[in-house]
Amino acid sequence: MQAEDVLGRLANASGVYRGRGDGPESGPFVARMAVSSVVRGRAVTLDYEATNDHNGLQHVEHTVLVAGEAGRLELHVACLELPGVVRFTQTKPGEFTAYEGPLVARIILRLPQPGAISYAWWWSRDESEPREQSRAELRRTG
Repeated sequence: MQAEDVLGRLANASGVYRGRGDGPESGPFVARMAVSSVVRGRAVTLDYEATNDHNGLQHVEHTVLVAGEAGRLELHVACLELPGVVRFTQTKPGEFTAYEGPLVARIILRLPQPGAISYAWWWSRDESEPREQSRAELRRTG
């Protein structure tokens, strides 16, 4: 998959995706992501939430995927765990990194096949290299 294809593929795959996730930080959860193409495919919104039986709603996120001024893909993420909107810039195909704030965070967005999304959050609370804390495997349901 070419890096440039992520935006186009998601813009053409609007819908609701559901699945399960797990991770050392999150524990097991059920995930839902609504994918919407906006401005004639120039941007895609990802409305993502994760719930589990123990904590109920544990994560709510509104993200916009767009090509930045330099042409590299960017995720602009708003969620309760981050201070305001944080920009994640694509550093490798499907890998977006933010160096702002108290910790290095990374989002891994993969489209392994049509109708499927893998969405993972990576970070570290100390100076070590970020590691996967939570990952959802989602399938298009509507």
